[in-house]
Amino acid sequence: MGDALQQVVVCMAEYHVGSVLVEHQGKQQGLITRRRAMQFILERGGSSPVTEAMLLPVLRVQAGTDIDTLGLEMLSRNLMHALVYGQNDRCLGIISQTDIVNSQGLEHDLDLKPLCEVASFDLIRLGTEQSLQAALERMQQAGHSAALVGTDRQWRILTETDAIRFLSSGIRLDLPLADLPLATVVSLSGTSHLHQARHFLHDRGFRHIGVTNDEGEVVGLASYHDILRSLEQSYVHRLRGMLDERGQDLRQSRHDLRLIEQVINASHEGVVITDTRGRIQSVNRAFTSITGYSSEEALGRNPSMLSSGRHGADFYHSLWQRLGEEGQWQGEIWNRRKDGQVYPEWLSITAIRNERDEVTQYAAIFHDLTEMKRSEARVEQLSWFDSVTGLANRRLFEDRLQLAHAYCHENGQRLALLAIDLDLFKQINDRFGHRGGDQLLHQVAERIESTLVQQGTAARPAGDEFYIILSEQTDPEALSRYLDSLSQSLAVPFWLAGEEVRLMASIGVAVAPDDAESAEALIRAAEIALHHSKEQGRNTICFFSPEQHQAALSRYRLAGYLQQALERNEFHMVYQPQIDVHDQRLIGVEALLRWEHPELGVVSPGTFIPVAEDAGLIDAIGQWGLERSVRDAVDWRDQGVSLKLAVNVSAREFQRGDVAERVQAVLSREGLSPESFVVELTETCFMQSADTTEQALVKLRRQGVRIAIDDFGTGFSSLSYIRNMSLDILKIDRSFITGVDSSGTGGQLVRAIVDMSHAMQLEVVAEGVETTDDLMALQRLGCDQAQGYHVARPMPADELLQWAAAYAAGKKAISPL
Repeated sequence: MGDALQQVVVCMAEYHVGSVLVEHQGKQQGLITRRRAMQFILERGGSSPVTEAMLLPVLRVQAGTDIDTLGLEMLSRNLMHALVYGQNDRCLGIISQTDIVNSQGLEHDLDLKPLCEVASFDLIRLGTEQSLQAALERMQQAGHSAALVGTDRQWRILTETDAIRFLSSGIRLDLPLADLPLATVVSLSGTSHLHQARHFLHDRGFRHIGVTNDEGEVVGLASYHDILRSLEQSYVHRLRGMLDERGQDLRQSRHDLRLIEQVINASHEGVVITDTRGRIQSVNRAFTSITGYSSEEALGRNPSMLSSGRHGADFYHSLWQRLGEEGQWQGEIWNRRKDGQVYPEWLSITAIRNERDEVTQYAAIFHDLTEMKRSEARVEQLSWFDSVTGLANRRLFEDRLQLAHAYCHENGQRLALLAIDLDLFKQINDRFGHRGGDQLLHQVAERIESTLVQQGTAARPAGDEFYIILSEQTDPEALSRYLDSLSQSLAVPFWLAGEEVRLMASIGVAVAPDDAESAEALIRAAEIALHHSKEQGRNTICFFSPEQHQAALSRYRLAGYLQQALERNEFHMVYQPQIDVHDQRLIGVEALLRWEHPELGVVSPGTFIPVAEDAGLIDAIGQWGLERSVRDAVDWRDQGVSLKLAVNVSAREFQRGDVAERVQAVLSREGLSPESFVVELTETCFMQSADTTEQALVKLRRQGVRIAIDDFGTGFSSLSYIRNMSLDILKIDRSFITGVDSSGTGGQLVRAIVDMSHAMQLEVVAEGVETTDDLMALQRLGCDQAQGYHVARPMPADELLQWAAAYAAGKKAISPL
């Protein structure tokens, strides 16, 4: 009795129990449950005496008590545990709702209901930045035994069992949820049977299970308590069966009568017994809870006192006619509570007959449908609307587009479809997290809807993509005005976490019937226009045209050829030498990928690389180029020519996240020193996946691999990247080098880049050196290395050795393209 509450919590955690019996001098004093312990520790600390946290009184039952009866009694009193006593008033142990559910042979009852009918959809969803203290207080206030932690992409679960485990270990309550070892929520479809859910919980030792909708999103939670409540409803249905059999079951035995009385009193469904004239003879506690009328106020009155006024005389005439003909009626009805609130209920009425087949009474059983209809509405909302923005989801968008297209086609009207993509949205997620990204998407949706003024439909099918259906503003002038309005609205800065964020959006526009004859074709046309908008530099608007369609078809054709290119050995590597600017010494080569198709001929890398990225082929092609070039470098080394090898890696390859591991594996397998290897990447890698790219670069440099940023000067944020990222070499784009004059403006700009790079301990390589004057100017400007046609054109691996020997001998050797 003198123990501190913290000791009880440690006991719960050690023995994995949900309640602890408190005894004093051999007598049972009370129970302490997980929830009670959490409440007191949060409010008063773990040093509180156990006597203050005990639950009193405690339900005491005999060991011979019927399990059905006990379950109903615990539900009616809202108790999770009870003490079981045997002979000589000796306490045998504690029984919980979980024990009751797992101890009954109720497969038939459990198979009758899907999981979604008993689940709770009133969830607590917590961000990972919240503290453990705040999370537990939120659960206490809501009376919930579990909460979801995380985002729509991955939910973890915090339960009272977890809370006890954390509290017992003395963990700091101010720790964020992100730092706690929480399990990922395990879910079943809402259509699963309760029998399956019970076995799932029992076999895995869980007390909660997630409930998913048709899209696989977690929309609810179910527990043993919810399943037990469902079983109680099955008992009520058994009662209906007894009433249907003309009252014979009411006289079967005293046990049946006691069970029926307990079912009626404990049931959460309202029960009303009337005489043949409709005067109320008996009501249960649930009747009072649902309607607000006490039994004293109801006895002797007619159930018409509950009438809502929503049903006419014909409705009640049909009800009594069927009740007279068949002896029963059931259906949905609207009634009115004592406070005037109208609510829906499911009502079953049965005529009770005596031995002479005379109707002596009517029994009505009903339950409140308010929460069920709210849940149905929530599920319906989730199935048709995007949960982040409130806009139509893909399913509703496609449905509305079909309707709009059919209407415009029948009436000879035009229909415009806008496809919108937020440029570089991943940067927002990287900077503000997914919650910040969702907030921005919600603000964008509000801006879009404000421009429509109920004259169109906006949708968010996925990610950072939006669609707008316009059937009112489709003549060229009106459409142009709307696009101006939309662009201006999206150009206004957004605010996230107190910071100003400017957004860029690419927009593709297609119009039916000019651009497409069907809704599906209109979507493809708008997406093709969007793709061309992004290719033109982003933050632009592009209209669909037949030429774009042909270009898209060409891309699809090219993607098909690329699928077979590796299998048919159509790729090969060429290498462009790099020299020291000051002593003209050969230092290394840049590996360049080439593709020669039997029908298309030589295809430019600028043409096929973007297609390979979009088609998901760049990883396989990049891996082939990496392995081929490393083997060539090893062959040169074995023949006495050791060169630095530079290989380009695309942004898509960095996004996959395993670049460092792949490079290390190839170098190790082929036996090439990491110090002889350079990874070249562009600014796009930083812009699209900054965190992933930086992690890969750090791993590569630790291995000894050097890192070069390619095409410097062509992006808008180059300085910030080279300052913050792990780099060794900076390659100046050829646009700065061609015709450079060390004394002119171009030369001053190159000198500034060189000086800045040297200040950060970066080597500088100039690309596109085509004349002796270019090379001499770069020497005066302090550039370190150079490559270009003046030095040598790209050449196959077997020609490189001959060229290197001739170059070393002072000969001029220019290889063909």
